[in-house]
Amino acid sequence: MSVHGKPIAATIVQGGTSSSAIDLLREYDFLSMEIPAMDACKIHLQVAETLGGTYYDLDKDAMDFEETFNRADVFRLGGWRYLKVVASKPQTAQRLIRVFGMRY
Repeated sequence: MSVHGKPIAATIVQGGTSSSAIDLLREYDFLSMEIPAMDACKIHLQVAETLGGTYYDLDKDAMDFEETFNRADVFRLGGWRYLKVVASKPQTAQRLIRVFGMRY
């Protein structure tokens, strides 16, 4: 039986490159993301063992945004609970990314 978490906002502020830390409330295998139009960049995840812990790059997946458009995509999360959404370049406007965990 699959389990889906509730959508959580992962906001990258104007001029920023990273969302604040997010607690998915449990470990998940995958992370679904609804991504607004973004400035050209790559997006990846950082994960940690605790909400206030040290965050490390999760390099299994990375998305390339060469054009600005809305999209939805899925990352392999591999059982992590705490994460940040990171853009490789500062964004010229605030970006509201919705994320939710999935388990199969």
